[in-house]
Amino acid sequence: MNSTFNYYELLGVSQNASKEEIKEAYKKQMKKWHPDINKSSDAVNMSAKINEAKEVLLDDLKRQDYDLYLKNKIDENYNRYTQRKANESTQAKTNESVYEETKVTKWQYLKDWLKYSTVNPFRKLVGLIGVLMESFLCWLIKILLIISAYICTMGSYVIRMIFNVLAPILGIFAVLIIVMFITNGFKETINDNPSMITIIIALVLIYILSYLLPFFATKMLSPKVFDILYNKIDINLFKKCVGYKD
Repeated sequence: MNSTFNYYELLGVSQNASKEEIKEAYKKQMKKWHPDINKSSDAVNMSAKINEAKEVLLDDLKRQDYDLYLKNKIDENYNRYTQRKANESTQAKTNESVYEETKVTKWQYLKDWLKYSTVNPFRKLVGLIGVLMESFLCWLIKILLIISAYICTMGSYVIRMIFNVLAPILGIFAVLIIVMFITNGFKETINDNPSMITIIIALVLIYILSYLLPFFATKMLSPKVFDILYNKIDINLFKKCVGYKD
């Protein structure tokens, strides 16, 4: 099993945990996952990952390097990372830990959290319900944005089509208004026909709106909007639901 948890989550401790807390957490996890005790197919790989976590977190330099790694990656679309030791030649050259990125979906992370997290079953149930609710909420927001963008696009199309059909009538209407301005004067025409001026202003605004609506549709479906939904709202809600420890 290639856990999607980081080392702190794997041991069930916070990122500022002391070495004593890490040692106690390690013993607790090994009592659960040691192959001599646990006969599941995941036991060997899990115990290896737990040993790897202890080795990194109890070494000050390795832990500092790993903390920096987590800090740089913490906000990237719920990617979870595992550490892989460098081969001997690389270690001889760099003498540093090398980390391998493993990008997973939040559902893969949730599956591992439900199966391997040390929290009580009630907390897992609450977390699962929370994740389902936040997923539905974000899905609903995205659907509403898509529908709104579609309405804006279709609205623009309909307005322009109506103006194209009414173009001859609107042309005659415009000529009559120009003649009235010339014969009666601009001020007198406006004072004598306030409703006509209101209609003209409304038509002009509607026509301008037909060009603004596609712009609004583009903005509603822009990468920036969806980045906020996925990387800000969706991610932060998910973190709270599963109690993700930064």
